[in-house]
Amino acid sequence: MELVKNKASGKSFIVLDDNGDAEFVLITPEGKVKQLDRRLFGPQVTVDHKMHPLNLNVTKTQIDKYAEYGKLDDY
Repeated sequence: MELVKNKASGKSFIVLDDNGDAEFVLITPEGKVKQLDRRLFGPQVTVDHKMHPLNLNVTKTQIDKYAEYGKLDDY
C-alpha cells in the first residue's frame, strides 16, 4: 500500500492509482476517491497494509474503501 501525506493538513491519503502524471487517484481520510494534484502531497511511502490502521495514520474508512477496490488480499 502506498501512502502520501497532504502538505497542508498533514493527513495521510492512500494512493489508489498512480500513472506518474501530475495528478493521481487517492482515497481521502473520509473514504472518498478523488483525483488530486501531486504537488499537494509529500513523497509516496510504501507500508504494510496488514498493520493496524492507526499505526498507518489512516482511517478505517480508507482501509474499507481500499478493500472495495480489491487491493487487499487478506486484510
